Amino acid sequence: MARSKIWKYYDKIDLQTAQCLLCEKIIKTCGNTSNLMKHMKTHPTIDVNDHQSIVVRGMLKRETNPSRNRGRRILKYASVKVKSESNADTSNDMDVNLIEFVDPEAHAAVESVVNEETYANWATADTESAAETVSAADIIEFEPKVAQDHSDQMHMQDDALPDLHEFNNCQTVHNTTYQDNLAYFVCRDKHPLKIIQGEGFKRLTQVLCPSFQLPSVEQLGARITQKAQLHTAKVRQQFANLKTLSLSCAINTTSCVSGSSEEVSYLEVAAHFHEDVHRRSRTLSVQTLPPQYNASSIVERLERIFQRFDINKSRIVCIVTKSSRLLENAVATLLGSQRHVPCFANLLETLLESVMERQAFSALCDKVRDHVAYQLSTSSSSSLYTQLQLDVSGRAISSFEMLERYVRHAPHLNKSQQSALDAPPALNASELELALELLGVLRPLVSAVRQLCGSSTEFYPCGSNALPIAYTILNDLQQPENVNQQQHQISYEMRLFVIKQLEERFEGMEKNVLLALSSLLDPRFRNMPFQSASLVAKYMTHLYNLYEEKSEATAAVTEDEATTDGYDIWAAYRAFSHEKHKHITMTGDENQDEISSYFCTNISSLQAEPLQLWKDLSQFHPFLHSLSKKYLHIPAAAIPPARLFTAAGAEVLAQHSKILSDHNMSNMLFMSDCTQEEWQL
Repeated sequence: MARSKIWKYYDKIDLQTAQCLLCEKIIKTCGNTSNLMKHMKTHPTIDVNDHQSIVVRGMLKRETNPSRNRGRRILKYASVKVKSESNADTSNDMDVNLIEFVDPEAHAAVESVVNEETYANWATADTESAAETVSAADIIEFEPKVAQDHSDQMHMQDDALPDLHEFNNCQTVHNTTYQDNLAYFVCRDKHPLKIIQGEGFKRLTQVLCPSFQLPSVEQLGARITQKAQLHTAKVRQQFANLKTLSLSCAINTTSCVSGSSEEVSYLEVAAHFHEDVHRRSRTLSVQTLPPQYNASSIVERLERIFQRFDINKSRIVCIVTKSSRLLENAVATLLGSQRHVPCFANLLETLLESVMERQAFSALCDKVRDHVAYQLSTSSSSSLYTQLQLDVSGRAISSFEMLERYVRHAPHLNKSQQSALDAPPALNASELELALELLGVLRPLVSAVRQLCGSSTEFYPCGSNALPIAYTILNDLQQPENVNQQQHQISYEMRLFVIKQLEERFEGMEKNVLLALSSLLDPRFRNMPFQSASLVAKYMTHLYNLYEEKSEATAAVTEDEATTDGYDIWAAYRAFSHEKHKHITMTGDENQDEISSYFCTNISSLQAEPLQLWKDLSQFHPFLHSLSKKYLHIPAAAIPPARLFTAAGAEVLAQHSKILSDHNMSNMLFMSDCTQEEWQL
């Protein structure tokens, strides 16, 4: 293949670089001539398509210290003049470009580059007057090099500066990266888009990255929308590979602007499913509701969500909702009433609120609240008061924690107390004793709430936990030794009230088939957390019916899983141990089925994930293992319980209220669940 015509203006140094003969700049070639052509545009007087021109280097001389300019050739000449002259004596009547060398040493260098005949022609032309033979348009002047050190410095600067086109591309990439990280910041921390218009935020970005051009609110919103559309496509593909999933649905009401009396309601929908042995939850949609909404409007919105994510209704196991007749009717219209599951966290919330509203407990909380608030606002108060805290309005568990801390530190506070005459009174000895007993009654309930909340405001507890937690609270409150500890009639009545409320709620939970099956199929609980033996027998019959209907299909699935995943040493071990276990535990009944053997085995560790436990049990109970995948992703709450009970959850709802007026709210909250890897940051 012919060499490119651009090479006559360059000297090739190595496979990756070349030096311009006109300005001595080092250019990266990257195996092609694109950068060489771009650089030649910086010399507008050069016509690349002029085939009659000849370019010759003035002189080639290396640096005396090779380590200083290694890999770079330095030209030493004062100036070069390219003359265009017609030579009548040449046989081909061809115009050539003549180079006039100011430095006499240039002639010796030329002899090593061109032949003697050509050099003789140049030498003849060189003796002529420039004024007679060269026009101004034909002369290209190059600035002389003052000193070799100055030349070295210019080369270093040229090497450090990228090509202008590459620099612009780099700036574009960096701006896109900055915008994506800015969008991640807004979505992840649930800030309104207008935060980027603040003077302080602008100043911060200017200091951190002066070259970054802050986008407008509209541009940032468009970027978030684009990201949401891309991630929606990925979620649709993910859901297409799921056999089953469950949904949670809640209607939250908050003020649109902090301090405003106007309230706005919004619908929040999340999906729950399994990835391998882990349970996943992610927000699908958060959208405001009109002032007047009904079950039909809820159904329409849910239908649009199903369509957006390609969710087949037959794959939805259930929808968990807060206690709302409106939502229950909407679920019944969409899927049928049998696929509705009540929110267990909401049941505990209403129970705690009813307890806090009882006159004896609320009076104690009011008295402690006034006293602690006064002492914390007084600088002369004892340092012990700094260990106390006030409760958060609308968070029942925070009132319990406020009273609990006060009772714990009360003996030390009374010793150091020197209250002013106008200070609110503290609890006396009798009230402290009563508060201690009431806290003992509520402690199992509060412990259950903390367990449900987990360690994050985005955590959804597993639905299989609901029945065991309720059963444990009820059993603990009914223990005789705990009942005999009550000395006050008020605490005794409080215990009876909590037991009655729990029994009413627990009965309805036991009758919910989906909640019951999730507990039965959880190896940590099985058939233990049930009060009604008749209901357990009913559910066992239901399992046997399913076993008879789907045993053949389950065997086929198990065989496929065994043959497609390749050989696994631990899978082989489980198969071997399964056969050995059957011989050891055989007690006369050789036809014992996998359902009865599952419920006769001891319960598993409470610290492990249910599906992780099933990974070891699947060899013994393949049918129940396949069935557990359908029910163990059901959540115990319609929204993360921390939002219902904790102060951190109240802050999350306050953040939601700040972005309700933003038309990008749904996309922002949808992307808030995405990890940095999903954002491709």
